[in-house]
Amino acid sequence: MVLIASLAIYYVSIVTSFAAPASTIKVNVRQAGSSVRKFTCDSAYIDFSDPEALSKFNIEWCPQNVYQSNGTLSWRLSSECGTTISYPWDFQYGKIEGRIRMAPGSGVVTTMLLAGPAPADELDWEWVGKDTWTAQSMYFVKGQRVDPNAQFFHTPGDVAQDMSTGFHNYAIEVNKDSIKWYIDNWLTRTLSKSNGVPFPSAASGARMGVWDGSQTSGWAGTVNWAQGPFAAEMQWFRFTPYC
Repeated sequence: MVLIASLAIYYVSIVTSFAAPASTIKVNVRQAGSSVRKFTCDSAYIDFSDPEALSKFNIEWCPQNVYQSNGTLSWRLSSECGTTISYPWDFQYGKIEGRIRMAPGSGVVTTMLLAGPAPADELDWEWVGKDTWTAQSMYFVKGQRVDPNAQFFHTPGDVAQDMSTGFHNYAIEVNKDSIKWYIDNWLTRTLSKSNGVPFPSAASGARMGVWDGSQTSGWAGTVNWAQGPFAAEMQWFRFTPYC
Protein backbone atom coordinates (compact mmCIF):
# COMPACT_ATOMS: atom_id res chain seq x y z
CA MET A 1 0.00 0.00 0.00
CA VAL A 2 1.97 3.00 -0.92
CA LEU A 3 1.69 6.47 -1.95
CA ILE A 4 -1.29 5.74 -4.00
CA ALA A 5 -2.15 8.60 -6.29
CA SER A 6 -0.57 10.74 -3.62
CA LEU A 7 1.56 10.25 -0.57
CA ALA A 8 -1.17 11.50 1.72
CA ILE A 9 -3.80 9.15 0.30
CA TYR A 10 -1.43 6.26 0.64
CA TYR A 11 -0.93 6.82 4.34
CA VAL A 12 -4.68 6.99 4.82
CA SER A 13 -5.17 3.64 3.07
CA ILE A 14 -2.58 1.98 5.28
CA VAL A 15 -4.03 3.18 8.55
CA THR A 16 -7.56 2.34 7.48
CA SER A 17 -6.74 -1.15 6.29
CA PHE A 18 -4.63 -2.13 9.25
CA ALA A 19 -6.68 -0.77 12.15
CA ALA A 20 22.64 10.82 1.75
CA PRO A 21 23.64 13.72 -0.30
CA ALA A 22 21.11 15.44 -2.50
CA SER A 23 21.34 14.53 -6.16
CA THR A 24 23.35 16.86 -8.31
CA ILE A 25 21.65 15.80 -11.54
CA LYS A 26 18.54 17.30 -13.04
CA VAL A 27 15.32 15.90 -11.57
CA ASN A 28 11.63 16.60 -11.97
CA VAL A 29 9.83 17.60 -8.79
CA ARG A 30 6.05 17.79 -8.83
CA GLN A 31 3.25 18.21 -6.35
CA ALA A 32 2.17 14.90 -4.81
CA GLY A 33 -1.38 13.95 -5.67
CA SER A 34 -1.40 14.92 -9.33
CA SER A 35 -4.22 13.08 -11.13
CA VAL A 36 -2.86 13.75 -14.63
CA ARG A 37 -2.15 10.51 -16.48
CA LYS A 38 -0.17 10.15 -19.71
CA PHE A 39 -0.48 6.80 -21.48
CA THR A 40 2.18 5.37 -23.75
CA CYS A 41 2.98 2.25 -25.74
CA ASP A 42 6.74 2.86 -25.45
CA SER A 43 8.77 0.45 -23.34
CA ALA A 44 11.67 1.66 -21.21
CA TYR A 45 14.63 0.13 -19.41
CA ILE A 46 16.31 2.54 -16.99
CA ASP A 47 19.69 1.54 -15.57
CA PHE A 48 20.82 3.59 -12.58
CA SER A 49 24.46 3.25 -13.57
CA ASP A 50 23.49 5.98 -16.06
CA PRO A 51 24.09 9.28 -14.21
CA GLU A 52 21.05 10.82 -15.90
CA ALA A 53 18.64 8.01 -15.01
CA LEU A 54 16.88 9.81 -12.16
CA SER A 55 15.89 12.63 -14.51
CA LYS A 56 13.50 10.19 -16.19
CA PHE A 57 11.30 10.14 -13.04
CA ASN A 58 9.25 12.64 -11.08
CA ILE A 59 10.16 13.11 -7.42
CA GLU A 60 6.85 13.47 -5.62
CA TRP A 61 8.06 13.74 -2.04
CA CYS A 62 11.25 14.63 -0.14
CA PRO A 63 13.70 15.21 -3.04
CA GLN A 64 16.67 15.47 -0.67
CA ASN A 65 16.27 11.78 0.18
CA VAL A 66 16.57 10.28 -3.32
CA TYR A 67 19.91 10.15 -5.11
CA GLN A 68 22.17 8.06 -7.33
CA SER A 69 25.44 6.59 -6.08
CA ASN A 70 27.69 3.68 -7.12
CA GLY A 71 25.40 2.58 -9.92
CA THR A 72 22.20 2.44 -7.87
CA LEU A 73 19.30 4.68 -6.93
CA SER A 74 18.84 5.16 -3.18
CA TRP A 75 15.62 6.04 -1.36
CA ARG A 76 16.37 7.25 2.13
CA LEU A 77 14.08 7.49 5.16
CA SER A 78 15.20 10.07 7.71
CA SER A 79 13.38 11.56 10.68
CA GLU A 80 12.54 14.47 8.38
CA CYS A 81 10.80 12.47 5.64
CA GLY A 82 10.70 9.47 3.35
CA THR A 83 10.68 9.77 -0.42
CA THR A 84 8.57 8.78 -3.42
CA ILE A 85 9.36 8.79 -7.13
CA SER A 86 7.00 8.10 -10.02
CA TYR A 87 7.49 7.14 -13.63
CA PRO A 88 5.83 9.87 -15.76
CA TRP A 89 4.02 7.49 -18.14
CA ASP A 90 1.10 5.10 -17.57
CA PHE A 91 -0.19 2.01 -19.31
CA GLN A 92 -3.59 0.30 -19.37
CA TYR A 93 -2.03 -3.16 -19.49
CA GLY A 94 1.60 -4.07 -19.04
CA LYS A 95 4.35 -4.91 -16.59
CA ILE A 96 6.69 -3.03 -14.28
CA GLU A 97 9.81 -4.61 -12.85
CA GLY A 98 12.58 -3.36 -10.58
CA ARG A 99 15.75 -4.85 -9.14
CA ILE A 100 15.50 -3.77 -5.50
CA ARG A 101 17.19 -4.18 -2.14
CA MET A 102 14.65 -3.41 0.59
CA ALA A 103 15.44 -1.19 3.58
CA PRO A 104 15.72 -3.03 6.93
CA GLY A 105 14.48 -1.65 10.24
CA SER A 106 11.32 -1.68 12.32
CA GLY A 107 8.74 0.76 10.94
CA VAL A 108 10.58 1.21 7.63
CA VAL A 109 8.45 0.36 4.59
CA THR A 110 9.80 0.02 1.05
CA THR A 111 7.27 0.04 -1.79
CA MET A 112 6.89 -0.46 -5.53
CA LEU A 113 3.33 -0.09 -6.82
CA LEU A 114 0.93 0.73 -9.59
CA ALA A 115 -1.89 3.17 -8.86
CA GLY A 116 -4.52 5.21 -10.62
CA PRO A 117 -6.05 8.58 -9.71
CA ALA A 118 -7.92 8.95 -6.42
CA PRO A 119 -9.88 7.13 -5.20
CA ALA A 120 -7.15 4.81 -6.33
CA ASP A 121 -7.02 1.31 -7.66
CA GLU A 122 -3.65 0.10 -6.40
CA LEU A 123 -1.35 -2.92 -6.76
CA ASP A 124 1.55 -3.22 -4.34
CA TRP A 125 4.77 -4.92 -3.56
CA GLU A 126 5.75 -3.85 -0.05
CA TRP A 127 8.64 -4.79 2.20
CA VAL A 128 8.29 -4.18 5.92
CA GLY A 129 11.70 -3.69 7.49
CA LYS A 130 11.00 -5.64 10.67
CA ASP A 131 10.68 -8.78 8.49
CA THR A 132 13.40 -8.87 5.85
CA TRP A 133 12.57 -12.38 4.67
CA THR A 134 9.21 -11.76 2.97
CA ALA A 135 7.60 -9.39 0.50
CA GLN A 136 3.91 -8.53 0.80
CA SER A 137 1.46 -8.27 -2.11
CA MET A 138 -1.75 -6.28 -1.69
CA TYR A 139 -4.37 -4.60 -3.83
CA PHE A 140 -7.07 -1.93 -3.47
CA VAL A 141 -10.12 -0.98 -5.52
CA LYS A 142 -11.08 2.70 -5.35
CA GLY A 143 -8.96 3.08 -2.22
CA GLN A 144 -10.54 0.16 -0.36
CA ARG A 145 -9.00 -3.17 0.63
CA VAL A 146 -10.77 -6.11 -1.01
CA ASP A 147 -8.75 -8.96 0.46
CA PRO A 148 -8.49 -8.48 4.23
CA ASN A 149 -4.87 -9.64 4.53
CA ALA A 150 -1.65 -9.19 2.61
CA GLN A 151 -0.08 -12.27 1.08
CA PHE A 152 3.55 -12.98 2.04
CA PHE A 153 6.22 -14.44 -0.22
CA HIS A 154 9.88 -15.31 0.14
CA THR A 155 12.51 -15.64 -2.61
CA PRO A 156 12.30 -18.66 -4.92
CA GLY A 157 13.96 -21.92 -3.94
CA ASP A 158 14.21 -24.09 -0.87
CA VAL A 159 16.18 -21.55 1.18
CA ALA A 160 14.69 -18.09 1.67
CA GLN A 161 17.05 -15.14 1.34
CA ASP A 162 17.24 -11.94 3.36
CA MET A 163 15.82 -9.33 1.00
CA SER A 164 17.70 -6.49 2.73
CA THR A 165 21.17 -7.90 2.03
CA GLY A 166 20.91 -8.41 -1.73
CA PHE A 167 19.04 -7.34 -4.85
CA HIS A 168 16.09 -9.25 -6.29
CA ASN A 169 13.77 -8.69 -9.25
CA TYR A 170 10.18 -7.81 -8.37
CA ALA A 171 7.41 -7.34 -10.93
CA ILE A 172 3.69 -6.56 -11.22
CA GLU A 173 1.87 -7.48 -14.42
CA VAL A 174 -1.54 -6.11 -15.41
CA ASN A 175 -3.69 -7.96 -17.92
CA LYS A 176 -7.33 -7.42 -18.86
CA ASP A 177 -8.56 -10.29 -16.68
CA SER A 178 -5.70 -10.90 -14.23
CA ILE A 179 -2.97 -9.35 -12.09
CA LYS A 180 0.29 -11.20 -11.46
CA TRP A 181 3.11 -10.63 -8.97
CA TYR A 182 6.64 -12.04 -9.50
CA ILE A 183 9.89 -12.44 -7.53
CA ASP A 184 13.01 -13.27 -9.56
CA ASN A 185 10.79 -14.30 -12.51
CA TRP A 186 8.86 -16.70 -10.25
CA LEU A 187 5.09 -16.19 -10.41
CA THR A 188 4.07 -15.82 -6.78
CA ARG A 189 0.44 -14.74 -7.03
CA THR A 190 -2.34 -14.43 -9.60
CA LEU A 191 -5.50 -12.39 -9.05
CA SER A 192 -8.15 -13.34 -11.62
CA LYS A 193 -11.14 -11.21 -12.54
CA SER A 194 -14.40 -12.69 -11.29
CA ASN A 195 -18.01 -11.59 -11.79
CA GLY A 196 -19.30 -9.56 -8.86
CA VAL A 197 -15.91 -9.19 -7.16
CA PRO A 198 -14.25 -5.74 -7.26
CA PHE A 199 -11.19 -5.80 -9.52
CA PRO A 200 -8.39 -3.18 -9.71
CA SER A 201 -8.67 -2.30 -13.40
CA ALA A 202 -7.34 1.28 -13.24
CA ALA A 203 -3.91 0.88 -11.58
CA SER A 204 -1.72 2.40 -14.27
CA GLY A 205 1.13 4.53 -12.87
CA ALA A 206 4.35 3.30 -11.23
CA ARG A 207 5.51 4.72 -7.88
CA MET A 208 8.37 3.65 -5.62
CA GLY A 209 9.95 4.77 -2.37
CA VAL A 210 10.29 4.38 1.38
CA TRP A 211 8.08 5.70 4.16
CA ASP A 212 7.60 5.68 7.93
CA GLY A 213 5.03 3.04 8.90
CA SER A 214 5.11 3.78 12.64
CA GLN A 215 1.45 4.87 12.67
CA THR A 216 -0.01 1.67 11.20
CA SER A 217 -1.26 0.07 14.43
CA GLY A 218 1.71 -2.25 14.77
CA TRP A 219 1.70 -3.63 11.23
CA ALA A 220 5.11 -2.16 10.35
CA GLY A 221 6.53 -1.63 13.83
CA THR A 222 7.99 1.65 15.10
CA VAL A 223 11.05 3.36 13.67
CA ASN A 224 14.05 3.70 15.98
CA TRP A 225 15.59 6.89 14.60
CA ALA A 226 18.79 6.31 16.56
CA GLN A 227 19.51 3.52 14.04
CA GLY A 228 18.76 5.67 10.98
CA PRO A 229 18.75 6.96 8.39
CA PHE A 230 17.51 3.92 6.47
CA ALA A 231 17.91 3.26 2.76
CA ALA A 232 16.53 1.01 0.03
CA GLU A 233 18.17 0.74 -3.38
CA MET A 234 17.21 0.02 -6.98
CA GLN A 235 19.64 -1.01 -9.72
CA TRP A 236 17.24 -0.77 -12.66
CA PHE A 237 13.59 -0.31 -13.60
CA ARG A 238 11.71 -1.74 -16.58
CA PHE A 239 8.38 -0.45 -17.92
CA THR A 240 6.62 -2.59 -20.54
CA PRO A 241 3.20 -1.58 -21.92
CA TYR A 242 1.12 -4.20 -23.70
CA CYS A 243 -0.24 -2.34 -26.72
